[in-house]
Amino acid sequence: MRPDEYWKNFNLGTELDIAGRFLFNGLQAFHEMEHFAAEEDSFEFLYSIAVGIERLLKIAVILTEHDTAADQEAFEKSLITHTHQELVLRLRPKHNLTYPARENEFIALLGRFYNSQRYGRYSINSAYAPAQERKELVKFLETHLDVKIDVRGFLSVTPNERKYRKFMGKVVSKIVNPVHQIVENEARRLNIYTYEIDYRSKASKIFLSKKFDFEDEDILQAELMAYFLSSAACGPNAQLIRDLIKPLPFDPALEGEYLAALRSDRKKITVLDELVSHYEDVTNFKERRELLEASTLENLTYGLEVEDEDAEDFEIDDGEEKDSR
Repeated sequence: MRPDEYWKNFNLGTELDIAGRFLFNGLQAFHEMEHFAAEEDSFEFLYSIAVGIERLLKIAVILTEHDTAADQEAFEKSLITHTHQELVLRLRPKHNLTYPARENEFIALLGRFYNSQRYGRYSINSAYAPAQERKELVKFLETHLDVKIDVRGFLSVTPNERKYRKFMGKVVSKIVNPVHQIVENEARRLNIYTYEIDYRSKASKIFLSKKFDFEDEDILQAELMAYFLSSAACGPNAQLIRDLIKPLPFDPALEGEYLAALRSDRKKITVLDELVSHYEDVTNFKERRELLEASTLENLTYGLEVEDEDAEDFEIDDGEEKDSR
């Protein structure tokens, strides 16, 4: 295999997975935003989406243009850009890549963020123009959803609701899907497999399933909770938890927050503080942690092939050796 074939087939395949992961992380960050007041939330979302789309565009440009690039060094230098609109224009002649006004506006927003606002707070001038990325994101949402978003109030701040998440997922999908199709088409033309993605990767959600929101993940959590709370959950993991792990005295009034913590890393932080408080009253801490760790194993055999009838005996098959306690 020639170096250029290896580059396009394998290295750009890795880059495609990386681009998908950035897009996944950005959309997940938006999904977990509680409201639009925090500048940090807007930054996290825009940064990941900007990087993901930029890298995807560059993959498409390389697969499209490199066949006729006579000067490799000049071609590689031409890729050193963070201007999303410029990359889109390079794909337009051959692939007729055009976007509706709304998506073009968002691409321009990403370009301004990445080139001008990304390091804005490192300058004293930011004191005169604070929260630029948040301001632009909120304006974009207000314009296209015909809403007014409050980021100033203490109790009246606008929450991030389903309509915002669905809308942003649709905007990103309409930008990403055509470019990914170009990558797939060009790879097939070159008889390479740049477009292949591990279905277990974060990128598979974006490029294979073409899902740009996290509603299914929220429903999956609810369905799994319904299963584990029912008598149908009779496998080794559920049996071990029921038999050997006494529940901590969490507050029934806060069950909604606890369920949210299962979905969101951010929501876990507050509940982790409560967990530390409960652990102060646990006398068998080491044993409890060992049981909890065992209950998370995918190959646990507790209750299936246990010779000793004592309820405290179980076996763990973690792929290395069995531990009997």
